[in-house]
Amino acid sequence: MIYEIAFASSDGENVNEHFGRAKRFYKALIDTELDDYDIGGYVDVTPSCHGGEHEVSAFGDTAEILGGISAVVVQRAGPGAVKYMEEQGIKVYQIPLTIEQALCLLMEEKQWEVDRWRSHTKN
Repeated sequence: MIYEIAFASSDGENVNEHFGRAKRFYKALIDTELDDYDIGGYVDVTPSCHGGEHEVSAFGDTAEILGGISAVVVQRAGPGAVKYMEEQGIKVYQIPLTIEQALCLLMEEKQWEVDRWRSHTKN
């Protein structure tokens, strides 16, 4: 199966953004059958957190812009953001490593089997 994941990153190399402060998410596809991944482009979003306060509707805007992803990988995420995203069927991982290290960690631990990543598959 193929899963699409978004990474909160300011530089395209490191997972270094808080979910609510992220302005850009880089996307990657994980192919669990080939045990491979492909890092693609990115999407820009309007941050949902403004000085410690957030708007729940802004979480929805971010989820909509990210499209049919299975998960987001962030440096940090507040409980409100985690709750909202998981209610939408999007798993939130807090993995402050490089994007490639985070991808390898997810693949090694086969998180998609544990979480069942619901219906957000691409094939």
